[in-house]
Amino acid sequence: MNQLCRTSINFLKLFTSLYIFIYCFPFPASYIPYGYEFFSKYVEALKAKFTLFFGREILGFIDLKYIAMNGSGDTTVDYIALISYATLGFLVALILYFFVRKHDHINRLYNWMIIYARYFVGLTLISYGVVKFLQGQFPSMSLIALESTYGESSPMGLAWRFFGYSDLYKGFMGVSEILAGFLLLFRRTAILGALVSIAVCTNIFIVNLAFDVPVKLFSGHLLFFSILILLPSLKALFGFFILHQQVRIKPTLYFFNTKWKKGAYIAAKIILVGLIPLSLAVGHVRSQSFRTFLNEWEGVYEVISFEIENKPGLSESAHWDKIFIQGKTIMTLNKAKTKNYYTIEHIWNEGEINFIESQEQEDPYRFILTELEDGNYKIHGEISSNKYQITAKRKLKKDYLLMNRGFHWVNELPFNR
Repeated sequence: MNQLCRTSINFLKLFTSLYIFIYCFPFPASYIPYGYEFFSKYVEALKAKFTLFFGREILGFIDLKYIAMNGSGDTTVDYIALISYATLGFLVALILYFFVRKHDHINRLYNWMIIYARYFVGLTLISYGVVKFLQGQFPSMSLIALESTYGESSPMGLAWRFFGYSDLYKGFMGVSEILAGFLLLFRRTAILGALVSIAVCTNIFIVNLAFDVPVKLFSGHLLFFSILILLPSLKALFGFFILHQQVRIKPTLYFFNTKWKKGAYIAAKIILVGLIPLSLAVGHVRSQSFRTFLNEWEGVYEVISFEIENKPGLSESAHWDKIFIQGKTIMTLNKAKTKNYYTIEHIWNEGEINFIESQEQEDPYRFILTELEDGNYKIHGEISSNKYQITAKRKLKKDYLLMNRGFHWVNELPFNR
């Protein structure tokens, strides 16, 4: 019975090691300059082809197609990838087990793969954490969001607006993720890092489940890998926290019998602990130039009067109700609740805004905005062959209760609306 149990544990360790490698590879090549162009994209393409082959030929998904990354990590292909990776890992483990039955060899491979997973989770959480301090994952409330009702929101949209509202809460999440990530990068703090990572990743995973955020599979793997990292120390932690015993956690030691092995370890440590986190931070900061766009005309323009030259018989539903101008986006909303989106190309000092409907458009449309004496705004311009004359009332972010309520240490009564 003991032999059967030992055999099962060894095979499970071998299978888990292979699965971690298949799932995470080609990490961390994509973080290294030119690593994606010259290596990672070919490995990812090979993994995608294998998944499509497995889905079509083995599982019978004849019409299965690969979809480029669109923000969702829970596509049909992603679920099939899990099955294909697990199947491949299981088959390779079966073959290898006949050649590598020694407990020490399997343990050594498993320990290295846990270290690999540790860096994978650590650098991922650092990347997640840095973004929390910048415009990106959870942007502040947009004007379109402020004008939308709860009933019009998706569960994910509701969660994103909740997180995006508070810079303090975003900062707290960011610090937690960066702390967990950096603790995981060092063997002396790996156990503490795993404890923090489990707490952080559990919260992420539950939010993804509760609000239907399509990153359930990936966040689930981050949590799973964090648990695997902690697993060897679980008995000692149970004895310390629950049984109040005096325990000693066996430290992870690396032995290098040659200078080149020690040099390779130091070089890898510098890259993984120093250069990659630094490049992640620099990359995220540089991305802000594409995410932020100063626009002095931002606001929701509630239409008071609306005319299109030579089109006096427009139906009531064709009249615009609101014009949203924010960042590089203009959105028009008519009384029939039809939305049209445009991209701003340039804003001139005289209040002229040039914008396009598609990238193929050569001649941009234009609006000219003028503030009137009564505080309203005159908007005139052209879209296609239509000439618009509009009078509107401008509404800024500070005019919304959600944005101007602020924080109060003292509340004589709850202010819950």
